Amino acid sequence: MASAIYAIVNNVTRDMYVGSAVAVNRRWNAHRNLLFKQCHYNTRLQRAYNKYGANTFDWEIIQFVDDKTNLISREQFWMDFFKPTYNGRPIANSPLGTKASIETRAKMSVSAKKRGFSDKHKQNISKAKKGVSVMSEAQKAHLSNVNKGKVFSAETREKIRTTSTGRYHTDEAKQKISVAAKARWAAKKGQ
Repeated sequence: MASAIYAIVNNVTRDMYVGSAVAVNRRWNAHRNLLFKQCHYNTRLQRAYNKYGANTFDWEIIQFVDDKTNLISREQFWMDFFKPTYNGRPIANSPLGTKASIETRAKMSVSAKKRGFSDKHKQNISKAKKGVSVMSEAQKAHLSNVNKGKVFSAETREKIRTTSTGRYHTDEAKQKISVAAKARWAAKKGQ
C-alpha cells in the first residue's frame, strides 16, 4: 500500500483539500463513499461536492512518502504551501499510534451503543456479508459515471504497479484463510 500526501481539487474554483494516508487508495474510497452518501465529516468539502457535482473533483497524489512516520510533517508542508480552502484546520495531525484511555474507550462504547443501527441498515449489512449487493441501480450508475474516462499517466501507472507489487497474501496467510473458511462452512452445515 502506498503512503502519500493527496489532494482533492475542485476544478471550477481551484479550491482543494489536502490530506495524508498510509493507504491512499483506501482513503480515497472512503472520501468518495462519504461524499456520495452525503455524510462526509468535512462540511466544506461536502457542500462543494453537492453544489458542483462529483465530476468536478480530481483526486491527485502530491507526494509519495516512503516512511509513514513522515506523513504528518509532509502534509503540514503541503498545507502551508497550498493553503487549502476545504481543510478545516491549518494544522495537520493524525490519531496514528495514539491509544485512547480506558475511560475514553468506555464513553465511546456507550455512545456507539446508543446510536445503534436501523433495522434496514442491519439488513443491508447482513446482505453485504452474504455477497448480495445493496446498491441501487442509480448508485451503481453514478459510480460508473464517476470513474468513466479516467486515464492515468504512464508515471502514475508505474507508481501504482510498483506499490502494489507484493501486496497479495503470503502462502501461509492463504492457508490460514482457507482453514478459517472451511471451519465456517462446516459450522454452517452443522446448523
